[in-house]
Amino acid sequence: MNLPLAHTQKGFTLVELLVSLSLFIIIVIALVGSLYTVNDASRKVQAMRTVMDNLNFAVESMSRTIRTSEHLSVTCTTGVINCWIGGSTEGYMISMDSTLGAEEFVEYKWERAGSGQGAILKRTTPLDADGNPVGFPSAWQAITSPEIDVEKAAFYIKGALPNDSERAAVVVKLEGVATVKGATTIPFAVQTYLSQRTPEL
Repeated sequence: MNLPLAHTQKGFTLVELLVSLSLFIIIVIALVGSLYTVNDASRKVQAMRTVMDNLNFAVESMSRTIRTSEHLSVTCTTGVINCWIGGSTEGYMISMDSTLGAEEFVEYKWERAGSGQGAILKRTTPLDADGNPVGFPSAWQAITSPEIDVEKAAFYIKGALPNDSERAAVVVKLEGVATVKGATTIPFAVQTYLSQRTPEL
């Protein structure tokens, strides 16, 4: 004689297991996709920060040299010396006698390479005891990184006349785009007003 079982054993059906497994896989894929998106965005932000730090470093280096220099001069696009603040003519190059560290004649200019990439370039020439350039100038070196395309640069000046006791001042304007990871481009515009620490007498 067979007696009925006291407890009936129950479990998940195959359909329930498949549905649960499918939901689990969908959730895991969504989480992994979100992690990749966040990680990629973080890398782009870090790369952009590095690019902009380079631009800030270049501008700060140029600003420090201008503030501590003597005999400032700006070359205008028309070839005229000194494009005045408030004027309509822009300067593309600025030169000065640097007193920061070794005394030397320093020049900065904006130039486009054959590839169309714009950059800020710098070169130096040693000065003798009388403040005259000696020897040959160094080769032009870009102070902005290849990821930065300076599409436009302008220099303006005031108080740079030989007998002018006014403290010389310079306005620097830079515009362009920064490229991150070869694809993403972010426009930038920098303008700074710089004055010499001591007036030229």
